[in-house]
Order: sequence, then structure tokens, then C-alpha cells
Amino acid sequence: MDSNVKYFMYEIFIPSIIILCCVAAFLNFMVVISRLYCKMRSASLELTYSLALSDTWTSIVIGFSLFWNSYKPVVLNIPHSSYCFPLTLEAFRTGGLLTGIFHLVALAFTHYMTIKRPFDHHKVLPIRTIYIMIFFMWATPPMALMIYFASNSGQGYQSEKCMGIKFYENFYFRALVSLIIVFLIILTTIFYIKMLQKITEVRSKTASNSQTLGASARGRRTVVTAVLIFGTFLIGWMPASILYILTAESMPLYNKHSVSITIMSIAVLVSIMAKTLCNPIIYATRIPEINQFVFQKLLYRVLPGRNPTIRRQSELEPLKTRCSQPNAHSVML
Repeated sequence: MDSNVKYFMYEIFIPSIIILCCVAAFLNFMVVISRLYCKMRSASLELTYSLALSDTWTSIVIGFSLFWNSYKPVVLNIPHSSYCFPLTLEAFRTGGLLTGIFHLVALAFTHYMTIKRPFDHHKVLPIRTIYIMIFFMWATPPMALMIYFASNSGQGYQSEKCMGIKFYENFYFRALVSLIIVFLIILTTIFYIKMLQKITEVRSKTASNSQTLGASARGRRTVVTAVLIFGTFLIGWMPASILYILTAESMPLYNKHSVSITIMSIAVLVSIMAKTLCNPIIYATRIPEINQFVFQKLLYRVLPGRNPTIRRQSELEPLKTRCSQPNAHSVML
């Protein structure tokens, strides 16, 4: 009976989640495309675009791995001839999780430096340094996982057809991954708390300066936007991290194949897709450069009846002109 229910759930829910993956990948890729219309290259914008690209890539990998690792063998009844490719997909999927949280930490630190040193933060975090950070945030997690998958004698890539996966279910390995995630989440939270403290301090010292008050208000809006993105990450990936460690060797859910485990796995995947669907909406409504691209370059063309004159004059400036102003300062709204 359990196998029949599992088959039915896979047949219904996996295609639905794959469709959500495609939609999430498309929306996040639209955010990435907006980079082509903005000449400014600030640290926070570049990290935001890279995070959107990370969500695009993760959505594609999750959708494809669902089809290859679950739908194909269970629903289509096509068994794997080798587990090397599914194992590589798992390295990219788990690596995508780590890449995303690394981006959040980098964004939190960048926002903190922007508030703490508003006039010379670009000297502390030059754009070339940001590009180097982005490269390592993308390359390190999947490469480290694949190296680990190949370093266990008689298992992983060293076993015949990669059939030995005992190492991947090892409690210490999964606990280490979860510990890294928890540590980075705590670090991100500390940065945003310090940001709020700095904004409050500046606001209290310069209560009579309208220009500084405006900057303080923008700083608060920046924190709100960042916390929204951070919140979607927690909602989307925290359940996956918990299930990841609970299904490790010697843990309560290890090697369980009941319907309840399948339901939990599906719920976790839906929460991940909800996160990747929410992020481009946050980008489009809270970040001026992306907001302009969405409303001027996309929606106005898709909805020709929409009258752009109803928008504020500041929002109607040509996107490239606004972004390329010498003194432009990218602040999330």
C-alpha cells in the first residue's frame, strides 16, 4: 500500500514541483537580465545579481534531479545504470544551498560596511574583491563536495558505478554541513543587528540633519529588504537542513521509506520553491534598479495599455542614465 501511495504522490507532485522550478528559474533569470540595463557596478548589486543567478541555477538543478533521481526510476520505472551522475547532481544541489547562504553573509557584511563607512566602503570592498568572492562562493561548495565524494575508499566515485553511498549518510558529514549553515545564519544575523544599532546611533546623533535622516531611513529600508531575503532563505532551506540531518545514519528517520517521510520531503521541496519564487518579487519591488527594469522594460511591453506616466518622475528616468550617474549610490528600497 505504501508503495502505491508513494507512486501516486510522485506521479502528481513531482511534475508540479518541476513546473515551479521552471517558473522560479525564469523569474530569477529575469532579475539577472536586468544587470545588462544598468551600468553601475556596486558591491551590493553585484552580490544580489549573483544570488539571483544562484537561485536560477539551484532551481534548475533541483528540477532536473527530481526528474532524474525520483520520477524516472519510480514513475517511469527506468532504473539507474550508474549512480555517478545522480551523485554529481547531489553535489550541485547541496552546493547550491551553501552558495546561497554564503551570498547572504556577503550581502549582510556589504550592507553593514555601507552603513558603517558610507563614504569609503568601496575602498574596503572594491568591486574586484567582490568578483573574487563571488567566484569562490560559486566554485568552493560543489568542488569541496565532489572531492569528498571521491575521497572515501570503496565508496562514492571510488566504488563501482558509484553504488557505495554510505559516506553520504554519515552523521558527522551531515552534521558538519548543518553546523556550517547554522554558523553562517548566526553570523548574518549579527551583521544585521549591528547595522540596526549603527543606524539608530546615527539617527540619534543627527536628529536635526534632514539629509542624514534621509540616509538613515534608506538604511532602515535596506535592512528591511535584506531581512526579507534572509527570511525567505530560513523558511525555504531550514526545513531542508533539519530533514537532511534527521535522515542521517543513527538518526530517527534514517533509512525510513514511509509515506510520512515522502510527504515531508515534498513539503520541504515546496518550501524551497516558495523561497525562490518570492525572492525575485522582493528584488523587483524593493531594489530601484531592478524595479525600473521590471516596470519599464518588461511589464510596459507585456501590458501595452499600462500608462507609465502614473509613476513618479524619479522612476521614469532612463534606466541606463540613472544607473550610470557618477554619484549614484545603490540602496535597496
